[in-house]
Amino acid sequence: MENKTAVQRAEQEQAKRTLEKQERRINELDAIIQRLYEDHVMGKLNAERFAKLSEGYEKEQADLKQSVGNLRAIVNAAETQAVNVKSFLKIVKKYTEPTELTPAILREFVEKVVVHAPDKSSGHRVQRIDVHYTFIL
Repeated sequence: MENKTAVQRAEQEQAKRTLEKQERRINELDAIIQRLYEDHVMGKLNAERFAKLSEGYEKEQADLKQSVGNLRAIVNAAETQAVNVKSFLKIVKKYTEPTELTPAILREFVEKVVVHAPDKSSGHRVQRIDVHYTFIL
């Protein structure tokens, strides 16, 4: 479980780094497109060149926005799964390291208890008790 969690944590960190990188690039593209527009308005770029450059940057930005959405979903899913794993382990630990034996724990882990008749033949009272655990034959 720890190995799987470590691998998932590494993948999540990689996704976060990629997400940050792509978000920075989206902001850079906004600035580039704005400068292109200003250059076009000022007459430094002709209409054909402006259209070609802006189309390429717009396409790259749209692709990045889609990728950012996918990465955010991956990161959120990984964070949710990490919380779920921690909650699950907390519950498992509660049952594997119980501080007291409660009726709920007994019902969950013990199928039946068989108490045999006492035997006094040896001079001492001896009574056999069989505990049948759930899922264990």
